This record gives sequence, C-alpha cells and structure tokens, in this order.
Amino acid sequence: MNGVEAPVGIVGAGPVGLVAALRLAGQGVPCVLLEANPHLVKQGSKACLIQGDVLEVLDKFGCADPIAEEGVTWDVARTYVRNREIRAAEYPRGPGFGPFVNISQHRIEQILVRAVEAEPLCDLRWDHEVTDVRQDGDGVAVRVRTGAGERELAFSYLVACDGVRSRLRELMGVRWTGYTHRDRFLITDIKAKLPLAQERHFHYDPHFNPGRQLVMHPQPHDIWRIDWQLPPDADIDAERADGRFDQRVRAVIGDIPYEVDWVSTYRFHQRVVERLRVGRVLFAGDAAHALPPYGSRGMNSGIQDADNLAWKLALVLSGRGGEELLDSYHTERYAAALENLRVTEATIRFMVPPNLARRWARAALLRLSRILGLARRHVNSGKMAEPHTYTDSPIVERGHPLLGAFAPDGEVTVDGVPTRLRRLLGAGFTGLVFAPGVAEALPVVEAARSRPWDLPARLVIVVPPDAPAAAAPAGTTLVRAAGQALPSTYGGLDRPVWWLARPDGHLSATGVSGERFASALRASASAGELSLAKG
Repeated sequence: MNGVEAPVGIVGAGPVGLVAALRLAGQGVPCVLLEANPHLVKQGSKACLIQGDVLEVLDKFGCADPIAEEGVTWDVARTYVRNREIRAAEYPRGPGFGPFVNISQHRIEQILVRAVEAEPLCDLRWDHEVTDVRQDGDGVAVRVRTGAGERELAFSYLVACDGVRSRLRELMGVRWTGYTHRDRFLITDIKAKLPLAQERHFHYDPHFNPGRQLVMHPQPHDIWRIDWQLPPDADIDAERADGRFDQRVRAVIGDIPYEVDWVSTYRFHQRVVERLRVGRVLFAGDAAHALPPYGSRGMNSGIQDADNLAWKLALVLSGRGGEELLDSYHTERYAAALENLRVTEATIRFMVPPNLARRWARAALLRLSRILGLARRHVNSGKMAEPHTYTDSPIVERGHPLLGAFAPDGEVTVDGVPTRLRRLLGAGFTGLVFAPGVAEALPVVEAARSRPWDLPARLVIVVPPDAPAAAAPAGTTLVRAAGQALPSTYGGLDRPVWWLARPDGHLSATGVSGERFASALRASASAGELSLAKG
C-alpha cells in the first residue's frame, strides 16, 4: 500500500486512543489520531474513576501527577442497606498513587490532549470522521470526511479506539457478542458541599431510591456524581420540567444548595468483540469491550489495552517482533475482557436479579446483612478493577504466581535519590536482578550478557537496604530497596533471582540462571520461542 501517512493510525481521541498514541511515541513510533469531533467535547464525568495501577501507565509520559494532584483520592468503599452501613471495604495505599482517584473523564482527556499536542511523534487531527476502511497484506487505508472534504489515508496498522458505538467495528463487520441491559440508569453531576466523607457510597434500597440502587462518588471542586437505577417508567425530561427531578435530588442530599452540572441516562452493556485483532486492524477500549460501571473497569481496562498493544506494535514495526506478537494482544486482552465480564455479570445478577427466586434470595440476604456479619460479605456492590494477570499468555512463562502479573511496586533509591521500582520500567524490557548484594548479582549479570540480545533491554540490580556498599557493573543500574519487603516479594533475599519486566510492566519470565535471560527475552516477543526459553 503506497503513500503511508504514518506507521500507526488511531481512530478516536478519547482516553484510550490518546494513551495509545503517547505510549507509541514513547517507543519511538509516529502515529496519527483521527477524531470525528471538531474539538474536545465535555460530556459530564462519564468514566470518573482511574485506578492507581492505571495511573502508572500515564506516569510514563508525565500525565499521572497532575491527575492525582487534582483528583480525589479515596481508599474506602462504603455499602449501605436501607440507609444503614453494613460494610466499609478498605483498600491499602501503596508506595505510588492511591488505589483510586476520582476525576472526570473530560479532565483526563484535557491533560492527555495537551501531552499529545506537545509530542512531535503524535499528530492529532480533529474533524476527521472515518467513513470506510480496507486492508491488504501491506497496510490499512481509511477514507475520512473532513471540513475540507474527503480524503484517503494509509497506515501500516490501524487501532480502533472509537468507543462503544464504534464505526470501525461496523465497517469491519466484527461480531459484537453479549447483550445490552434493559434497565436504565441516571447519572447526575451536582455541585454541592455535602457532609459526606470523600469515599464511595453505595446504597441498596435507600429511602431516596426505594427498591433500587444508588451510588455516589466525590469529584474535585465539590462535584458529586450520583447514579440512580431507574424504574421502567421514569421520564427524566418530564421530571426536570415539572420539578420532580429537584425532589429526586433533594431526597438524597436534603436542603443543601446545589447546582446541576450534567444529567444523562444510559443502558449498560455486557459485550466483547470476537477478535481484538482483525488483520492489521486492532480494537481497544469500548470499541473492543463494553462493561457496566460496576468496579470502574471500562476506561481503566481500555488504557491497559493501549499499554499492552503499544510495545507490541513497536517491536513488529521495527522487525524485532513477529506478527504472532499481535495475536498475543488478542489473547491477553481478550482474557482480561472475559474476566471483567465475569465479575460484572455476577454483580448484575445480584443488583438486578433475573427471576423471582433470585429476588427473594437477595431480599433475604439484604435483610440479614443488617444484623449478621457473615451475611454482609455476600452483598455484592461491585468488585473494584485491578490489573489482569496473564496466566495463559503464549509469551509469559508459568510456574510462579507473579508471572503475568503487574510488577509489584516498592520504594527504592537510585544514587541516593528516592523513587519507586515501577518508575524504572516502561521504556523497554527490564531485567530485575534481586540479590543479597552486588557481589552475588555479578555472576547473574555476566551470564545474562554472555549471549546476545536482539531486543532493547537493560539490567537493574536490586539489593536490600543493608547490603554492603559497592559499585554497579558498567551498563547496569544499582537500586537499593527501602526495606526488606520488596526483595522478599521477588525472592531475592537469600540468593540471586532475575525477573523480566515487559514494557507494560508485567512480568514475563524469571530464573536463577543468567544464561537463560537472552532466550527468555526473545520469547517475550515471539510465542514460538517460549519453549526454547524454558529449556
């Protein structure tokens, strides 16, 4: 295909498309983003929660700190039954970002757009609506409608990040499996100084939404997001016209003054495409999977899609990775989507029982939860999102619980400067050599270097805080853990052990023999090499 505009085209400049562009740029890959809207459009809070582990992705290009500083960080999720609190789930705060940060999707998009527009390898084109797509063995061509007329653009690969109503999915004839729920929900952002803790508040059968659910999330600048499950006959437009909407809000917040910032109704989806890769077109975010808001999995899992895909596209485009590496994108992120769907389906069946027997059972459990502690743990108010562990990936070894997981974080120092382990990951592959001291790590480092690497990687030696002072071997980074917990987690207190962290921060291989490092590195970019790495 002649006249390639850029190696990668991205359709959709929402959070997922913007992150894909910035992560590709971090790997040295130019891209063009095509957005149908003529400018950034504010649509209320939408996806109003970003997980701390997902902020680590944004941290690779400098967008995490402003979001974390402006957003509302919380670590307690309270669940109520008939206005009585039955449970307060607490989430530990690690060394990095808080477990959850509430901030509107629009504000996240503003920060990401600013970063994209400052990045020379990213070309964001507003008012570019894709109307047709075709591909062959060499690339993908799209026809776009712009304010200046129609034109055709060609790319080596195309990433579809154009949301739940994806035009790319329609044009490609990709099957959209699953269902759309029949119940409607109301989202309202109000500005008010409420006397509530800056936490998540989930209500079953409250007096202000009897027989149904309601959830409240704090956001910056005294904005509160309120989600109501609606009765079938609710007419929000009519309610706003005749004053009943004000009564609905007043039933929740009382006589406190408030302003309406945004109102929207929606029906949620439980859907996923059959294939996230269709030739040279790859689907990510809501274009690939649509989820209910329970546990805040939509935007978070979409950003993880982008992070997973970017380094693989970079390796394939450079010739260092085989085409099968893009198949591993489907394998890994499809498994993540299925896990999310399983979790949200369980929550849906509890929140909206599908039959009379389940409604009776739930009603009985909710009554018991007000008096019995054992019953409370079975009240499902939505399991919060967390990174998927790639246990069945063709490019991840097996045999240890950490393999496939997002690398555990910890406080460390580099040349006396405090930082975190995860901040040393993300540019390329990283070999983490945990050892009681530098002297014990040296044989592993020398053996790892004894065989050539054909992928970009670097070695980091991690020692406990009480390890003897020593200089790091040339070409390596010496890291001193702030305590014993981090080396203990990775198993490097008694003898040296190495771990291979991919550019997305997931661990793909481990061993004690440095001679195997090169083959494990190669296996992380080629499914067919995994057996060799294990040998």
